[in-house]
Amino acid sequence: MLVGVVLLVGGCTTIAGQPSPANPTGGASAEANGIDLPPRPREVRLDGVDPCELLTEEQRAEMGLDGRPSFSVAPSQLYGGEVPACVISGSEPQEVVVGMSVVTSAGIERFTTSRELAAELRPVQVRGFPALVVVPAQFNDSCTVVVDVAPGQLIDAQFGDGGGRPAVPQPQLCQGAEALANAVAPTSSR
Repeated sequence: MLVGVVLLVGGCTTIAGQPSPANPTGGASAEANGIDLPPRPREVRLDGVDPCELLTEEQRAEMGLDGRPSFSVAPSQLYGGEVPACVISGSEPQEVVVGMSVVTSAGIERFTTSRELAAELRPVQVRGFPALVVVPAQFNDSCTVVVDVAPGQLIDAQFGDGGGRPAVPQPQLCQGAEALANAVAPTSSR
């Protein structure tokens, strides 16, 4: 379910602006979109990383994720190529579903330079790495944080409503996405 949402967010998004070059200091830059990301503290390659191994059992319990992790590899319109993803549901304290993707086919510049994203982009730092909170404009049932870990590679951490009542408000989903990104991203020093 969430993997479809991950692809949907990318497939239906628009931000005005012109593409801008990568920042020579190692971070992505999108001055035309009003976004300037700091350089990443170091490079962490994601080749061969299993996204289902990014969260420990203890971290899943702390986040209320009691569902079984589900691994898949699927083509991605947003990122191009095959993208490994892991989806986990949770029922306490609210029904949520999270998705973590390790993207080796596109970097954060996919968001910072795109003119086809209908989303609000808010720069943040996740464990010292430049990141963006991606809030879809057309949907309010999910929020994503993308973390720039290497040239042309990123971690996509999405937090979505699991269909319970009442629905989880989008600002709370964005807080959850930031917490998820902080849980799965490498530290700036290791």
